Amino acid sequence: MSIIHSTIQVEGFPFTRIKELYISHHPNEHGLITIVGEITPEDAKDCEQRADETTALTVTASVGKETLTLFKGGVQNLSVTNEAGYSLLTVHGITSSFLQDIKKISRTYQNGGKTYEQILNQAYAGNGSVELTITDQATGALIMQMDETNWEFTKRMASRFNVPVFASITAPKPMVFVGLPPVANTKEITTTSFLHGKEDDAYNRVTANDMPGGGEALRQDFSALIARSYDYVYLGDIISINGSECRVKKVEARLVDGILEMEYLLAGKTGFVAPHVSNAACAGRVLIGQVKDVKRDTVKVHLLEIDKEYDGSGDWWFPYSTAYSSNDGSGWYCMPEIGDYVRIMFPSKNEADGFAASSINTAPLANPRHKSLKAPSGKELLMTDSGLYIICQHQKIFIDLTQDDGIKIVSSENIVVESEANVTVQAKKDIQVLAKEQILLQSGESFINMLPNQITLAAKDVIIT
Repeated sequence: MSIIHSTIQVEGFPFTRIKELYISHHPNEHGLITIVGEITPEDAKDCEQRADETTALTVTASVGKETLTLFKGGVQNLSVTNEAGYSLLTVHGITSSFLQDIKKISRTYQNGGKTYEQILNQAYAGNGSVELTITDQATGALIMQMDETNWEFTKRMASRFNVPVFASITAPKPMVFVGLPPVANTKEITTTSFLHGKEDDAYNRVTANDMPGGGEALRQDFSALIARSYDYVYLGDIISINGSECRVKKVEARLVDGILEMEYLLAGKTGFVAPHVSNAACAGRVLIGQVKDVKRDTVKVHLLEIDKEYDGSGDWWFPYSTAYSSNDGSGWYCMPEIGDYVRIMFPSKNEADGFAASSINTAPLANPRHKSLKAPSGKELLMTDSGLYIICQHQKIFIDLTQDDGIKIVSSENIVVESEANVTVQAKKDIQVLAKEQILLQSGESFINMLPNQITLAAKDVIIT
């Protein structure tokens, strides 16, 4: 049944006559509407003063005994043109999905057990909803939203399934479907014209990009049927034409001579293919993170620059890049400790390729010429211009090797020198052995025991010359 201009109502905007109306709704895009109508100068001034981007916009039409919602969303902008005796008010509107396409956000989802629907609804944080109409699955890897609005992020996640997203044109809050929206029944429309065609540009664009999982786009999926009708249906609806069922792929509606005329692009169910979109914003990025856990040569990391809080349920382990390693397992492995800061590098457009490259010293040495290899509990190998210092416990157990003083060994505990072969102590000048309590020299059963007040010699033969 036809929709004429006099049956169209715009809530909150008291038009006396609708002169122009245009509605556009495509996959992966917000629904748009433009309304031009006559209005009294007083009402035009009132609308201009009170309407802003938070103003709801609902457009309905009376069709027989029913009221049909043509559009629901918000006002993008409006303008007023004053004529003799009346004003022309132009209102541009957009679906509520636009509310999730304003703020650029960066954050990570490090729990590979969560499904795509779960992380998308987590992103929307109650300000709308996302429903996957395709088979949902666990992400299985790190997911990073990097300088993207939630709407852009949703489209990128949907592209992993090679499907577009659909914004509801009748929902007061953002309602987004990944894959074709659910449809209760098949609708029949009467066409005024019918045209066959092909979407070669869309086919070439899809096939030129990655199709994950070995997917393949078929040219017949991009055959186009263009139908014009006075019957109003929604994007994604199933309609019956000449005994064949099609899905509505695009909707364009406009007032022509006071009657709302629709142009539909129709396709089969397989004609809604979207190319894979990579995370280009993460390629080449380096982020600072804090180590939350360490296992073998991998680390769990809280990416401080983009995540306010760390998700303790996260199960993603970043590989830690070592200074050297080989296939046989040998190498130099110096893993960071829990609480240390590390750099996370993302070498490609796939965030799951990210790895921890190096740790960050929060208390660097005062002299940049000094080199230090430090372990927990104060153990340190320090190299300076004057020498090499091996420190086990500060000022208690250490070895100093310096150019000026030679080698100095200091220990608050025992020092043991043991060899299964020979030990040689040789000096061109002096050898000093000093002890406050006892010096014991022993070979077999023979010994010399020196105490502060006594020296004892014991042997089978003692020869003094």
